[in-house]
Amino acid sequence: MTWGPTLYRMLNGVFCVYKPKGVHCNSVVEHIQRNLARDLNVQPCYPYERKMREINPNPNIKMPSVATEPKSLTTLSDHKLVLGERYIPSDFRVHFVTKLNKHSSGVLVCSVGSGREYLSAIKMARYLRVYHVRGKFGWATDNFSPKGKIRNRSTYHHIKKSILDKVCATVQAGHQRFMFDYAGVAQDSQEAYELAAAGIVRPEHSDTPPVIYGCHVIDFNLPDFALEIHSINETQKYLMKLIHEIGLELRSTAICTQVRRIRYGHFTLEHALLCKHWTAQEIIRNIATCRHLLTPNKLLTDMSITKAEGDIVQQLTDGQKPSLIKHGLDKS
Repeated sequence: MTWGPTLYRMLNGVFCVYKPKGVHCNSVVEHIQRNLARDLNVQPCYPYERKMREINPNPNIKMPSVATEPKSLTTLSDHKLVLGERYIPSDFRVHFVTKLNKHSSGVLVCSVGSGREYLSAIKMARYLRVYHVRGKFGWATDNFSPKGKIRNRSTYHHIKKSILDKVCATVQAGHQRFMFDYAGVAQDSQEAYELAAAGIVRPEHSDTPPVIYGCHVIDFNLPDFALEIHSINETQKYLMKLIHEIGLELRSTAICTQVRRIRYGHFTLEHALLCKHWTAQEIIRNIATCRHLLTPNKLLTDMSITKAEGDIVQQLTDGQKPSLIKHGLDKS
């Protein structure tokens, strides 16, 4: 951890952060890039700096200036004050899988360096995402959020938790009827039975409509309430609209006050780094922590295994070397 190029080579993999509310995902990426460039530039990055560190290992003692440094160690053309910082934010290629909008918070799976090759496998797996969505009865706005323009006000004292539970069960049942259609199989076929027996019936493509696999009440204190929603292919805008539609179903109105993603597949809040931990050393540790979440048995679902095997067979037929990292099959 005392040589910049070594740290730079270690920044390759998938890590997980917690995106705060009110911040765009692109701003999160820029923040991480600036922090990585700052942390690596603090360490010795040029050969002469390493030699000077060996001569003066105590960082509390001021290093010699350019004029007093031994000429055998460096020349002016090799000095950091001439060359400038070795790393800039754009040197770090940071990407994320599924973004969260500005008003949402929660788990955000990111990659740095060559870790981007795993993002396609994560996206192809179509992981189940879990949200805690909070709402408030009695209001209706043009964008389903508290900051929108108020369109309507209504009463809500007639709403009971038992009634809300029934509406949530109806929403869940309504979506489950279309799971096999989105998976591309007939509902009364043998393939549908095998998919249902294997686990979650995932959509065949990522561009299918959102599918809600679970919706239940976790908090109820009029006019406020909270739902835990398990879904695939959803957007935060869709979840906010769902709160609005639930309010209408209960003969009232509702706005969405919070959308918080607590799980993205195998990535949970326990793996997510807070903003104060977005440093080079913490990200390197998080990459090592998340490495066991990228094994083939966790990356490949039933649908993605079929697609991956088909692509590999096609590559072998064409005489090409199959890309294992692309499908998450590379155990290294």
